[in-house]
Amino acid sequence: MWWGFQLEFKQSLRTKKLWVILGIMALLYIPVFYIMKSMGAQDFTVEAAMTFLIQFVTGMAGFFIGILALLMGATAINSEIEKGTLRVAMSKPIKRLSYIGGKFLAHAVVLFIALLLSTLIGVLGVVYLGVPLSGQLVADVLLLNMLLLLAMLQLVALGYILSTLIKSSSSALGAALVLVFVLFLIMPNIVGYLVFKEMMDNPDMSMSDVKQLQKDYTTKYLFYVPTSQVGVITEDVGTTIDEGAENPEYRGMAYAISHNLVNFGIIVGMTLLYLIVGFYRFNRMDLR
Repeated sequence: MWWGFQLEFKQSLRTKKLWVILGIMALLYIPVFYIMKSMGAQDFTVEAAMTFLIQFVTGMAGFFIGILALLMGATAINSEIEKGTLRVAMSKPIKRLSYIGGKFLAHAVVLFIALLLSTLIGVLGVVYLGVPLSGQLVADVLLLNMLLLLAMLQLVALGYILSTLIKSSSSALGAALVLVFVLFLIMPNIVGYLVFKEMMDNPDMSMSDVKQLQKDYTTKYLFYVPTSQVGVITEDVGTTIDEGAENPEYRGMAYAISHNLVNFGIIVGMTLLYLIVGFYRFNRMDLR
């Protein structure tokens, strides 16, 4: 496994894959903080800063990082077959599962480094907006990005399945983009319509009932969309529902995760399921 990890990580450095991901992460975060500061946004509370970061990370940033993760996985195997490097690697005394396990570990490290950069930029950004630097702020930004890392690893694992099913890397990229469109745009809108229809059929529903319905439908019908599950978890960071009334109260990421263990477990479980399927496919596929 260590040999496969070294090979993939060195290749990420050589092909500038790591630097591209780091650059995209920086470009996603830095301009937003600058624009907010230039517009007069300052003296944020921790709650307001985390609310902003959560909306950004689970929105635009999560979308683009999700695409990167899925595309990374979708070309992980087939591109190596096309270049002939996989046959060279398999000629060495190494098992297939060790090779693909090391490759996945390298991808995880690349994403981890990128999200550590996001954590640093996020903390410096909210301090730049006027939030006092504190242990809670650092911990919450770190937990937020580690939760996003789990979601991205699920998409990498899903990409592995595509990469073992479709031998052409260009065709796999096209399939991955179609899958992104379905996962991130079509299915959430369908579920949103179902929630809206239920709300119209029950006009007496309170706002807390609508939010709970949205959470239940997302958990039940979008279990395969990791960013949607992240969104459910982060909903509980700054707001709690008490007897049907909204009471704004900052709880933190640790609270949000611990009170949404089902959604957290779905992210972990689907990642493991995709990995098992992807590893099984790679172990059985023809590498010629």
